[in-house]
Amino acid sequence: MYVCICHALNDKQVTKALENGARTPASVFRHYERQVQCGKCVPMMREMAQSHCANQCQACPSQAATQQPVLLPEPANAESFPYGIAAE
Repeated sequence: MYVCICHALNDKQVTKALENGARTPASVFRHYERQVQCGKCVPMMREMAQSHCANQCQACPSQAATQQPVLLPEPANAESFPYGIAAE
């Protein structure tokens, strides 16, 4: 399934970036040397990142110790983007 139409990123590519250490939509885009364009994919990527960390992946050793899902912080510039497209 395509997550980002602008850059043709699918769910498998996003998952691969998350497995390689990405924790935010912005870091997923950096992983593929891209930048956010329209921002419609950001909420889905944010949800995928939170789900990935909650499932205690191998790349998240601190998650395995706590057994508690950690919610990602709200972006510092969230109030600047009323439609929720801030990528951090």
